[in-house]
Amino acid sequence: MSVFRRILVALLFAPITFTAQAPQSNGKPTELVVVEYEKFVADGAFLTPEGWKKAGTLYEQSTAYPPNGEIFLMGTGGNLGEDWVKDNEAQVETKWTDYYGTIDSALRFKPPEHYVMTVYMFRLVYTNKHRDIGGNGEPLRELTGPWEWKLADPQTKRVTTTARAIEYLSLMRDKTDDPLIKKNADKSIAALKRTMNGCGRTSAC
Repeated sequence: MSVFRRILVALLFAPITFTAQAPQSNGKPTELVVVEYEKFVADGAFLTPEGWKKAGTLYEQSTAYPPNGEIFLMGTGGNLGEDWVKDNEAQVETKWTDYYGTIDSALRFKPPEHYVMTVYMFRLVYTNKHRDIGGNGEPLRELTGPWEWKLADPQTKRVTTTARAIEYLSLMRDKTDDPLIKKNADKSIAALKRTMNGCGRTSAC
């Protein structure tokens, strides 16, 4: 996802644990932006146009909601910390975060090749500007407001937790008349439930 750079750390075949608690930080203003971002992820905000627009206030610039394409699955509630601050720029890094794979437009779940702990790095800027960007990249408007830390890289991909993904798949399955899409959704829901129960690809469940 463009909002952050994903770094896979060397903990291959780590046990899968589903984290639902609030992210832990030291309370620095930059860290609180990322805490709020993870709350939006955990609430499923990036799965709907309304939630996407609401979450857009965290960004220096926000993009149009992508109705299609992959949905990325991640855990929330791990530790995070500010790496550095220089003038009006900063970086915050998460610790011990899980990456669970993706769901495509046909509602097929694709797990990662290996379940690993993941580090996410967020670039932030201190600004009083916010820009809305259209679906083709054209700027729609620029607003001026209070000076505050915002995420520097616009969100371009939908992202959510495993629990919210299951709810989304159930909703999409019930809305479609396509038997293949329904079958894909059922298989994906079953696989994600196994993931939540600690059954990764390397587990004997």
